[in-house]
Amino acid sequence: MLKTVFINLLKLSVAAGLIWWLLSSGKLDFKLLAQLRNYPLEVFCAVGLSVFNIVLISYRWKSILKARSTAVIPLQGVVKINWIGQFFSSVLPGSVSGDLVKILYVQKFDENFSKKFVFISILIDRVMGLSGLILLVGISSAVFSGHILENAPAMKPLLDFNTILVGIVIMSLILFTFFHHWIRKIFVKAESIFMPSVWQKIIGLWDDLVLIRSQMIKAVAISLLVQFVAVLVFWSLIHPYVSGHMDFIQSLAFIPIGNMTLALPVAPSGLGVGHAIFQKLFEFSGIHNGASLFNLYFVVTLVVNVMGFIPYLLTKSRTN
Repeated sequence: MLKTVFINLLKLSVAAGLIWWLLSSGKLDFKLLAQLRNYPLEVFCAVGLSVFNIVLISYRWKSILKARSTAVIPLQGVVKINWIGQFFSSVLPGSVSGDLVKILYVQKFDENFSKKFVFISILIDRVMGLSGLILLVGISSAVFSGHILENAPAMKPLLDFNTILVGIVIMSLILFTFFHHWIRKIFVKAESIFMPSVWQKIIGLWDDLVLIRSQMIKAVAISLLVQFVAVLVFWSLIHPYVSGHMDFIQSLAFIPIGNMTLALPVAPSGLGVGHAIFQKLFEFSGIHNGASLFNLYFVVTLVVNVMGFIPYLLTKSRTN
């Protein structure tokens, strides 16, 4: 108990330290947040797209769950569970806390769902989400590299990094889709050499994943759309402030990478960590108030996620 409290206090101290450093250095300015009232249409679009993304993410997870269920899994129910998970992820450190809550709720759809399967489905959902994110930044970096470097030459190292990441993801997807039997043979060979019990579990998991590989590829395709919408949310909030310094195509090359860091279990919704990361990422485009720009996205996204307390309260009232 004391260890958990100490770790959480340490994480919050890191987040608070980053916020203090950004404020004291003048890189984080809350006055920019107050200016959002001058752009009601942009805020409305950001909120609407954020809710749409929760629906997309829920549909992605539902397609993975259906691979092992004959029961009717309503999309509306999965949306509620995901929104509740987003709520807990926003008020507790890291996104894992929200996943634990989702495990408890989703078993109500099918009594045959084991906690192990639900956990694996969430893990697969996250991996496919990450794959879609990397594919988005990789494809945009490759297709628009000339335009991006013309406007922001400092982004070349980031574009090179994106190219390496997307190469790894594409190769992994090809191996998993078309050459999964080769990988299994490697696992079987390893099982005969050392730690057979461990490799047996890995082989069993691998066989399960191969059976739902079509759903996993579908999840990657959905993830591309999810990540694109996430960039649209961010862009709708910041474009009035960055006009003339960067364009939407440039944002495609780094905003998804920054969003990846928000899942780090340091502070709720990436508080502090996201501000520091985006401060550096925006500097590639010559913009030096990246922390303040991220703060716009942070606050609007936090408000949408915290709205998940509504389905949470409604669900609790029905079970009482």
